[in-house]
Amino acid sequence: MALVAIVLVAGLAACGVAPDTSEQGETGGITISLAGWTFSTRPEFKVLAKAYEKAHPSVRIDLKEYSADDYDKQLIADLSASKSPDVFPIKNLRMYYTYADSGKLAKLDDMAVGLAKSKDMRGISGYRVDGSVYALPYRQDVWLLFYNKTMLNKAGIDVPDGSWTWKDYESAAKRLKSALPKAGYKDAYPTYHHTTWQSVPQGFALAQQDQGEANSVFFGGDYRYLKSVYAMMLRMQDEGLMLSYNTVSSSKTTYQSQFGMQKAALLPMATWYMGPLTDQQSSGDAQRFEWGVTVLPQRTHDDVSHPKSFGDPTGFAVSGAIGGAKLKAAKDFVRWACGEEGAKVLADTGTLPAYLSDDVVDRFLARKGMPKDEESRRAITDSMTIPENPVGEAT
Repeated sequence: MALVAIVLVAGLAACGVAPDTSEQGETGGITISLAGWTFSTRPEFKVLAKAYEKAHPSVRIDLKEYSADDYDKQLIADLSASKSPDVFPIKNLRMYYTYADSGKLAKLDDMAVGLAKSKDMRGISGYRVDGSVYALPYRQDVWLLFYNKTMLNKAGIDVPDGSWTWKDYESAAKRLKSALPKAGYKDAYPTYHHTTWQSVPQGFALAQQDQGEANSVFFGGDYRYLKSVYAMMLRMQDEGLMLSYNTVSSSKTTYQSQFGMQKAALLPMATWYMGPLTDQQSSGDAQRFEWGVTVLPQRTHDDVSHPKSFGDPTGFAVSGAIGGAKLKAAKDFVRWACGEEGAKVLADTGTLPAYLSDDVVDRFLARKGMPKDEESRRAITDSMTIPENPVGEAT
């Protein structure tokens, strides 16, 4: 992986960058370009652009759509060819060091200092490389435990209340295995683990390990912390409490089809699923049922009072190839999008912002179909969120 990062950085550094002087839009204002992916299902890019233009009439934002699956590959190619958009998202921290070390990104230290002073801002620390910040978070998702309250109630199983350990979780799944068929869910599994992702189970294990500070453990090469979580999931697979890895992989199973169609009563997944689930239930792409979220199960009952979870921020970076009024406008858009004004716009779309004031949380949960209970709110706000991908040359 380190070799791949070095090769990518070398490719980015191979081309010189000429300053972009095409700052003036057709109306005499400033035009900047903004990258994103899957505009049909990820509304935040269009919504942020439109809201910023409304608040800043002299700025026009042109959107450039990339493939969600090949986003990094396509963006790196454009950066190497000096054809990148002026503002572009960094999807997660896995590739961030490669971008930051390329010399193609503008430094955002001045804005980072101001935003970091707010108690409501999360995720900035993950973007610091060699003392500088090259992206700012506009989203900060956190992994939680989704549960189908309707299925659990019919099966006679108490809904999770934030006090579960992984042992409790496994025990509840065993009870559900026999209770769900009796409740009419003959083809349902107790839980679903999307095991084709690195997040499951490695993200759980890193966030909740007790071998030391997460960054040091991640880069240290001692992987004992993974063992107990892998062992648990292998047991659950062997006991028929979840779909097997082979089935998930070969059939390209989606977590939406399992939880949204009531084929699984429990689902560890991140907050990015909350907004789309409400949309899918409204449109009929998911079945109608009552659901909620709670904090992830923890290693021990002593850990329950300070729950640990994980999730990389999603941030905006600015091209280092632009200058003058265009650079000023691009940086101002990032400042606005990552602050409270942008956060309110994001929250209304069902996207969890990095800036999470009480007002922003209220707007996020006010969306039709969102759970309204206090435990769901607490799960979103109280989990200590560890980066899934600590940033370094070897990430």
